[in-house]
Amino acid sequence: MKIAFLAGYRGQNFAGSQYQTGKRTVEGTFIKGGIELGLFSDAKEAQFRSAGRTDSGVSARKQLISITTDKPDLAIEALNFHLPCDIWCLGAAKVPDEFFARYAAFDRTYRYYYPYPADIEKMNLAASFLTGTHNFGGFSKMEPGRDPLRTITKAQVFEGRDGCPVFEVTALSFLWNMVRGIAGTLQSVGLGLSDPDIMEYLLAGPRDRVHPAPAEGLILWDVACDLTFTPMPQKREVKRALAREAIAKRADMHTAEALLEDDPRESWKQKVGREYSAIIKKE
Repeated sequence: MKIAFLAGYRGQNFAGSQYQTGKRTVEGTFIKGGIELGLFSDAKEAQFRSAGRTDSGVSARKQLISITTDKPDLAIEALNFHLPCDIWCLGAAKVPDEFFARYAAFDRTYRYYYPYPADIEKMNLAASFLTGTHNFGGFSKMEPGRDPLRTITKAQVFEGRDGCPVFEVTALSFLWNMVRGIAGTLQSVGLGLSDPDIMEYLLAGPRDRVHPAPAEGLILWDVACDLTFTPMPQKREVKRALAREAIAKRADMHTAEALLEDDPRESWKQKVGREYSAIIKKE
């Protein structure tokens, strides 16, 4: 029987979602947990599929994953307790054998989190140019024969909990590195290095590829599909581990900033200026 899961993972600990020999990946870790539980004997039998790949360092809040097992009830009840704390399943649904996660998803939403405050109003104006069907080849790592046209249904920049910008974008599908390329361009706007209409210019025709923003700021936020998921028992240690990491990294950030003895936002602006020199406005 095939079973679908809504899964989350902390991407900083993985070399991407797809299996890679000798590297720790979401797929490899998920299959290892299933083998340990006795859901299947190997990767071939597991038939692991996902709604889309994520790169090294990219996290997920709601990724759609499917496997094949003759023990679906055991998977729902116990799989979370055979996975490490940086990957977890929120819910499960028994699906037909012909179910394919990539095609079952009718919307994918990503969020990008920026490290420091910036001009959210200008970033949001720049993001408004993204909605509709455009050639996003200049924002992406293009694979041979891949169509650069994509349709974005929603794009906005809003203020996060700490006053820092958050970029949210929704589409049926995305190109490789597309969201990170857009996110990088938006930060150049937020820091006053580019005008909002730089986005309209970059979408107007074929351009050199812009530099992608760091993967660590990106989360696959949601995958929309027509499934009803049964909630799965959760391991308390997952939230505790995430909280410990958040506390430690925030303390580490403040320590680094104190040792810097300069404005870290200015350092960020200088870094972005170097990486996006081709699109920054000339005074």
